[in-house]
Amino acid sequence: MKSTVTLLKKALVPVCTVLCVVTTQTSTSYAEQEKQLDSNEVITEYGKIATGLALEERCLLLSPEETREYYWQQYMLDYSLNKIFTNAPVLNMIRGTAYQTSRDERFKCDQKSQDFIQRSLQKARDLTQQLTGQTFELNVSDKKFDEERIDIIAVAAGTNAVCNHLLPEYEEQLRVGYKALSDALQARYPDAFDTSSIDASYKKASSQDKNSCGEATKQQTLQGWQLTRMLMKQFRLAFASKEP
Repeated sequence: MKSTVTLLKKALVPVCTVLCVVTTQTSTSYAEQEKQLDSNEVITEYGKIATGLALEERCLLLSPEETREYYWQQYMLDYSLNKIFTNAPVLNMIRGTAYQTSRDERFKCDQKSQDFIQRSLQKARDLTQQLTGQTFELNVSDKKFDEERIDIIAVAAGTNAVCNHLLPEYEEQLRVGYKALSDALQARYPDAFDTSSIDASYKKASSQDKNSCGEATKQQTLQGWQLTRMLMKQFRLAFASKEP
């Protein structure tokens, strides 16, 4: 297991890099606005936004719909800001600090905490609008976001079925997580979700020739496994515990 974790650290690009293919490019006018932003102010606001989301993950005070929006807002900001702060892992450091801050004893998961989270979500809305010109539309923005991420997992699961890159424990998490997330997606959007596209992605990946297996497919399956674990947490799902 240790060797695989080490490989992850070396081989994996951030999940944001994987997901960038699913986000619409910002317009030229907004790209120009990005250059005019006060970097210190943006970092301060992003820190509050990241702390709010980390606190929400700890306390679960928002409605499910608001939580889904928060994840979408966070990703849109990560995608946009990674184009600004290109030479240093600024966002990763801020998120690490935000996580530690959200565990501070002054946050009691009470009304004050909920108010802080609500204000942070509003900051995310405002900054996303400023950077991208986009706003969140419930059951549209989040549905597209969820489908595209689970499609990435489907491809990774199908690829690993051919290439067997992952250790058994990780292979099981990818396979079980893919099924659990697909079911959760159908339950979340019962009147507007069609699994055929995701199923087709899995089938295509699982039908590829074994000769295609290599370093690229290894990274693809590792990224899919990492994304699976992240989405299981976001969907508030858990892997079954192993009996001793």
